[in-house]
Amino acid sequence: MAAFWTTVPADLTAAFAVTLVDEWARAGVTDAVVAPGSRSAPLALALARDARMRVHVVVDERSAAFFALGLGRESGRPAVLCCTSGSAGAHFHPAVIEADLAGVPMLVCTANRPPELLDTGAGQTIDQHHLFGRSVRWFSAPGAPEPIPDAAVVWRSLAARAVSETLGPPAGPVHLDLAFREPLVSLGAEPAGSGRRAGAPWTTSERAERRVPGGAEPLARRLQAVGRGLIVAGWGSDAAPGLVHALAARLGWPLLADPISNLRGGPNAVSTYDALVRNERFASGHRPDLVLRLGAPLTSKVTTAWLDPSIEQILVDPDAR
Repeated sequence: MAAFWTTVPADLTAAFAVTLVDEWARAGVTDAVVAPGSRSAPLALALARDARMRVHVVVDERSAAFFALGLGRESGRPAVLCCTSGSAGAHFHPAVIEADLAGVPMLVCTANRPPELLDTGAGQTIDQHHLFGRSVRWFSAPGAPEPIPDAAVVWRSLAARAVSETLGPPAGPVHLDLAFREPLVSLGAEPAGSGRRAGAPWTTSERAERRVPGGAEPLARRLQAVGRGLIVAGWGSDAAPGLVHALAARLGWPLLADPISNLRGGPNAVSTYDALVRNERFASGHRPDLVLRLGAPLTSKVTTAWLDPSIEQILVDPDAR
């Protein structure tokens, strides 16, 4: 176990921020996007000081949020998204919604004034409690850091859980409403406690292994027995492109992949399906016997209507969404 504090640090705010960043780095977080402002200075400085973090400064909050969304989608790891207090965090909301629906990990940290300044008319102060509603996997407002004896455990547990919750299942955004008291600028703080040995995170979580109900072999036999099949790919299946293209080739089935599925490629992919099924003669002559659907339905309303309930579908949705 990491040692508890024997003395309370002089700068609680900076120590709190540095401890969060240390724990996030231990959990594998490598990128942070900062929309700069005064109240978020403790966290921004802690991120900048840690050599394990790549810090991207984006002045506009909306742009910063979508940049963090892209980092999370590409890497599969949450990027820390940081802004100052007041209405700044509200500009994150569109990207948070996208992260929720697309299953992209994101660690949203909105700085805040300490609780005693809420509802007093203080500038740059709004109620951030559940600011993003049901779009986040987890919300926490730990309050301004206090000199409690077991702060090392409390703070590291908070940071570790935040990362774990972003990874799901299903993956998605987490919101930390972080209150900071002055002084906001300090360069000498050290993390609380020593942390786990060998740079390990305070707590670790593993996603459960995904299995096909009833096993993969019965499903494979059923697919091979179908005369006219079709693979449909929307967003959210988390399917490896190489495996999907190999399956389509093995079965000899066309692949209708939505542009946001990341599966729109390979020799079996048909990119013009929307135009094709608008032709009544083509549509009526090419209805499949079975559809293997990966993730969400296609964005194309015409194609979704063409695949009506009379056609049996097997849905692959690993996050049961």
